[in-house]
Order: sequence, then structure tokens, then C-alpha cells
Amino acid sequence: MVMESSSAIIPGLTDDAAELSLSRIPRSSFRSVSQVSRRWRTFLRSDHFAAIRELTGTVEEFMCVLMESECGRDVYWEVFDGSGNKLGLIPPVPGPLKRGFGVAVLDGGKIVFIGGYTEVEGSGINSTTVSASADVYEFDPAANSWRKLAGMNIPRYNFAFAEVDGLLYVIRGYSTDAYSLSNSEVYNPETNQWSIMDCPNRPVWRGFAFSFNSKLYAVGNGSRFIDVYDPKTQTWEELNLEKSVSVYSYTVVRHKVYFMDRNMPGRLGVFDPEESSWSSVFVPPREGGFWFRLGEWNNKVLLFSRVCGHETLMYDLDKETGSKWRVCDQIKPSASQLTSVLINF
Repeated sequence: MVMESSSAIIPGLTDDAAELSLSRIPRSSFRSVSQVSRRWRTFLRSDHFAAIRELTGTVEEFMCVLMESECGRDVYWEVFDGSGNKLGLIPPVPGPLKRGFGVAVLDGGKIVFIGGYTEVEGSGINSTTVSASADVYEFDPAANSWRKLAGMNIPRYNFAFAEVDGLLYVIRGYSTDAYSLSNSEVYNPETNQWSIMDCPNRPVWRGFAFSFNSKLYAVGNGSRFIDVYDPKTQTWEELNLEKSVSVYSYTVVRHKVYFMDRNMPGRLGVFDPEESSWSSVFVPPREGGFWFRLGEWNNKVLLFSRVCGHETLMYDLDKETGSKWRVCDQIKPSASQLTSVLINF
């Protein structure tokens, strides 16, 4: 039964003290706590409440997983807290279902959904074409809604992307009619503007990008080089990998890049940008299934399986060699994982 609101948020406490007390409630308890009174429910949903949590340092880390239904016709987000509790769903990204998109995080807590493509039916047999999108959407967890940001200058899909010191970079990719792009763009959230920037012209297929020491690292599939961009000097340099990669999923944990490479079945590649060194670790096999996507959770590497009941495997960097891998019982997505991000809220 919901209590009627009274003059005080919590009887016997000043409103300031009551607000501080409520701000420390974990989000997994919000649903039950919001039933106490209408005033509590209104406060928990307010921007003022979010500001107090941020001020007191009680924000929590959540993993948002974008998943695909078995038929491949529907995608949806599930949210897990730091203990693995499934907290619910994020509203779907506006617009038609896209492929080849990018998902990044800005300001620690805003999910940004970038570009991608849709398939367009032509007039002839087997004449389906690809239409690239320049649309960019931002999800604000405080409002539990998406809003449209300024679009990219060039529609693109299958691009590399990374956040570096608050700016979002997209590198190369493809545009409509599979036109290969040789440029990049950078988004400034303070001005809500995208700017075109040059980048090394390499005939690569997507690859990936990441941030290290305030620099942008772009790795293209099929290339032996890493392109490194320094925003301070606005210059590019190249690092010779001495081998090419074919990466289809990656994550960054403790400043090292862990990736799945089609050329390395049964192993997880590791790149250390500080040492510019490559290594790999063994991945336990699973009967009747294979590892599909990588993610990060509580400073551990996660491997999501497409089958095997959507099992999740965890690689714990702090464990002894030989016991680093184990099944992660806390994280159980309900479908195949497409991508995952961590947000603070």
C-alpha cells in the first residue's frame, strides 16, 4: 500500500538529511522503495536525486547489453548491476533496425548509438542494396529515453570508433553502395557538432579503435599497421604490427586490448599499447557452441556464447594461471549478445 505524502520526506529528518539517505539506496531496490510514497517515487525519478547521487559519489556501474532475438528480427537492451542483478530493459533506439553500427559511452553515463545501415529492396531479383545512416542517438539513463544528436557529416557503417578525453572519433568505414571511406570524424558533445578530419588511407575492413594515454589507436583488419592520432598535435603516426589481424570483437580491460581474431581460433588475442606487444591466452572450448562476443564487467573479461544457453565465461586477471577462466553465473543474457557497454549512473 502506498503511503500518502507528508510534509517531510522522512519524518524526523530534515529534507536535506532525508535526500542524502535515499541517495545511497542501490538501484536494484528502486522499484520496491518507490512504492513507499508518492513523494519518494517522484524524488527517485528527479534530476535533483541524480545530482545528489553524483555529488555523494554513490553512482553505480551498470552493464548494458544489446541483444538479438533468435530470429534476428528484433534487438533489445538488458541492464545488469555490479552484482549481476537484471534490472530491466532500456527503450529501443529510435528508427529502423540497423547493422554495422557503433555504440560508445560519453561522459561516463550516456550511451551513444552511431550510424549503421539498413537494407533496401531493389526492383530486380537479389537486388537488395545497403543504405548507410548518419544518425546519432544518445541515451540518458536519468530520463530513460533517447534523443537525437547532430548527425555525422557522412553516412557510414562498419567503422572503427573510440572515445578519447571526452571526444568521440569514428574512423573510416563504408557509406551507401559499399563506398569505402578514407576519412574520419570527431564529435564534440559540448557543441553537438561533428568535424571531418583526415586519417591514413588504408584499404581495411572495419577493425577497431581504442584510447590510450589521451591518444587514439585505430587498428584496421587486414593491415599490418596501427594508426595513432595525437589530438594535441593533430598528427598521425603508424606502428608496425608485423602481422595483420581479422578482429570481430574486442574489449579494453586495465589498459590492455583483448580481442577475438578469425585467424586465432581457440585463443584470445591481447595487445599491450604501453609495451607495443602482442600475446594470446587459451580459451576453453564449449561443446556444441562457440564464443561470439567480448565484454567487460568488474575489471574482468567476459565472453558471450551465441549458443550453449547463452553462457557467459569470465576471465579474471587477478587469479592464478590455470584458474583464470570460469563460468560467470551472475551474467545471463536472454539472447545473443551484439555489444555491451558500461555506464555510471
